[in-house]
Amino acid sequence: MKEGCEGAEWNEVAFTDESRICLQHHDGRIRVWRHHGERMLNSCVMRSHTGHAPGFTVWGRIGYHSRTPLVRIAGALNSQRYISEVLEPVVLPYLQGLATAIFQQDNARPHVARIVQRFFVNHQIELLPWPAHSPDLSPIENIWSMVAQRLTQITPPAATPDHL
Repeated sequence: MKEGCEGAEWNEVAFTDESRICLQHHDGRIRVWRHHGERMLNSCVMRSHTGHAPGFTVWGRIGYHSRTPLVRIAGALNSQRYISEVLEPVVLPYLQGLATAIFQQDNARPHVARIVQRFFVNHQIELLPWPAHSPDLSPIENIWSMVAQRLTQITPPAATPDHL
């Protein structure tokens, strides 16, 4: 493989990413026109949950010939959790089974942490260069919209005023 992946074959790239899947169908905001003096009338007020939207974070990998199962991340993703829940149990076994592979990830903080970079060096994992502030053109981004769309088809809608 050429230095810097200039000669990389796209079928050797393991595209990876994580995404927070929100279980609400929309942003929860409802816009209402009110007349002067109606602001606090019960008929103009909708009580709703304004805290953190229900959901979860998943990580996945797709390649030219295969994909990994989605990995549910317990809590917020940090560098240690990235190593222990994704890289060691999923990525290493996958990459060890290939003759050549290039690992792609974006520049999220857990990905660029020194401990993670040392992990890649220690395990001789070749990384696809990913410039800072570049548009996220990884094909796995399309997967997240498909997953979210399928989840909204099977997830019951958020509570409405009639159900509170």
